[in-house]
Amino acid sequence: MPTSKKQTNNSLSLAIMKWPVLWGGVATAAFYIAIRGGHLQHPLITRYFASHPVEYIATTMFFVGLAALLIKFLALLAQPKVTGQMVLGPFAATSIEQCPELLADIDEKPRSIRRSLLGTRIVDAVDYVRRRGSAENLDGHLRVLADQASERSVASYSLVRIVISTIPILGFLGTVIGITRAVAELAQLVGDISFEEAINSVVSGLSVAFDTTALALALSIVLMFAMFFVSRAEAARLAAVEREAEQTLIGRFESTGGGEDPGVLAIRQIGMEVSRHTDTLVERQAEIWNRSIEAANERWSVMATTTEKQLETALSRALHSSARAHAELLEAAEERARDDRREILQITKDAAGAAAAQQQEMSRQTELLLGVVNATEQVLKLEETLNGNLQALRQSGNFDQAINSLAAAISLLNSRLGQTPDLASPVRLGRSATPEEAA
Repeated sequence: MPTSKKQTNNSLSLAIMKWPVLWGGVATAAFYIAIRGGHLQHPLITRYFASHPVEYIATTMFFVGLAALLIKFLALLAQPKVTGQMVLGPFAATSIEQCPELLADIDEKPRSIRRSLLGTRIVDAVDYVRRRGSAENLDGHLRVLADQASERSVASYSLVRIVISTIPILGFLGTVIGITRAVAELAQLVGDISFEEAINSVVSGLSVAFDTTALALALSIVLMFAMFFVSRAEAARLAAVEREAEQTLIGRFESTGGGEDPGVLAIRQIGMEVSRHTDTLVERQAEIWNRSIEAANERWSVMATTTEKQLETALSRALHSSARAHAELLEAAEERARDDRREILQITKDAAGAAAAQQQEMSRQTELLLGVVNATEQVLKLEETLNGNLQALRQSGNFDQAINSLAAAISLLNSRLGQTPDLASPVRLGRSATPEEAA
């Protein structure tokens, strides 16, 4: 792409450099700057080139036409002296199948040879033979190419012809304007001075009006002679190119159609032409497929990149939102766990307090039970003592004294039991003996 752009810029620059209007304008500006600057101080120059507006226009057109002829002449001089041997090599019989090889060899030649008049003429002729598959009517095709080159040469002088035909018209126009102005001045002066004096003043001014016609005719003659010499030189160069092309190409290719039926030859040529067009179509279709595949790959790459970015963005957003929601859930779970731990801690503290209180109560109950057990042991001992005393009383017969002793013992036992809590169950003695049993 950069090379193509550079070639386009170079072609544009060359086209501008070959623009006659540009160089004609530059020459006109330089000419009048020299006149105004005093470098060209001559009465005739001032009279014929810088005394009327039409003279400025005619001079500008003259320099434009002269620039066009000068560019043509320099192009002719720049044409290299190329021979057929330089383009195709030594003269030798060549088969028609070797035409592609000849064209490839010409493409490898220097640009000055390929772009020369003879080089382009030979390339067109060889391509004609390749496309037709036969060297027949090659001389006719060379004449056609020569006629086309001559027509292009004639058409290239169109600008110069327009300038040559326009400059005299401008001169006549300047003269008509001068005469019209002189007649108008004559009509104004007749009333003020005598007719003879008015005629003399007007006739003296008409000389300036005719100067535009004289200048235009002189410039046209110069351009006509210059175009004649340049066109003659170009025609001579084209004739030399035509002769060299005929000497190089006529008889060079072996004819493959001699002695054959014209119909068979025509069918063969048609087949070769169809084959060539088919190859061209296949190459074009392959090129179209390649471009389509490249475009599809490029679009696929763009879509893949876009999809990757979108997927990455979506995943990032999803992961971010999920992480944020998970963090919120973790915070809520942690808050609930803290609350549960506080409740469990409080319950544990309450249970520990209750266990401690229960332990204290159990200790107290244990102490009470120990007191009851001790009291029970004492009661058992008293009961044994009482039984022993009753036995003794039974034996001694002192029943009253035994009753008093028993009352004292009961009273002592009650005093002892009065010190224990109500939880302790009362101790019941055995059935007391009747007086008769005591006795």
